[in-house]
Amino acid sequence: MDLKIKRTLIILPIIIQKIFTSFSKRFEKIFILRRRTGTNSTGFSLSVMTASFDELTSMGLSRKVAFNIQKFISAGGIITSDEDLLKIYGMDSLQLMNASPFIIYGTKPISEESTADLENEVPIKPTLKIVDLNRATSKDLESLDGIGSVLANRIIKYRDAIGGFLNPDQLKECYGIPPETIEKIKGQITVSGSPHLVMINEINIDSLKHPYLNKNVIKLIKAYKNQHGVFKNVSDFRKIYPPDSNWCDKVLPYISFDVNK
Repeated sequence: MDLKIKRTLIILPIIIQKIFTSFSKRFEKIFILRRRTGTNSTGFSLSVMTASFDELTSMGLSRKVAFNIQKFISAGGIITSDEDLLKIYGMDSLQLMNASPFIIYGTKPISEESTADLENEVPIKPTLKIVDLNRATSKDLESLDGIGSVLANRIIKYRDAIGGFLNPDQLKECYGIPPETIEKIKGQITVSGSPHLVMINEINIDSLKHPYLNKNVIKLIKAYKNQHGVFKNVSDFRKIYPPDSNWCDKVLPYISFDVNK
């Protein structure tokens, strides 16, 4: 064989390898540049995980690859990188280079994405529970900030003693509740219903007990009834109190002047 031909045959593989290496490096640079810039002529990007079949093919992927991608995802697979995408049957570096400017990774399927979004949302502050002081159980009261079992039971005991709360401010009369606690929970408490009335003309005065009626007032009530009979109205009842006393105004909502005939 001619010496020149022999040399050519020896050198040719080396030349081909150099050309291939040069092309590979150029291909890699172009690929990296396009991935970094994320630019494409159409100006849109799509998630591989949520893209439709037509959208996948519009990226430059073959129909076969698009089909295999969707089949993989339907089976529970997740694609989060170029490496994952290259594992899809039929996928190659050339298709990846063509599609890379359009691809977004890290997005889960729509159903999972929606759940993740909900988990990552800023939690909404729960609506404060409104507690009716006249209907509340001990457990209801304990749900209020600063109210433990001791104070809850004390509130219920005081509520029963006065015949029910007329307004939330009456909590201030309940022993042991700090003013700052009442201020803190005032937006969470309310009262409803009518108070339990004391039938002042029917009750045995000796058994009469009410937080707003001290022993001296009860004695005056008994003395008035012994001298004048029943209380006919508010004016009669006020006669047992000093003119400047506000205790009468506090207790009157709990008093009934009805007389059973």
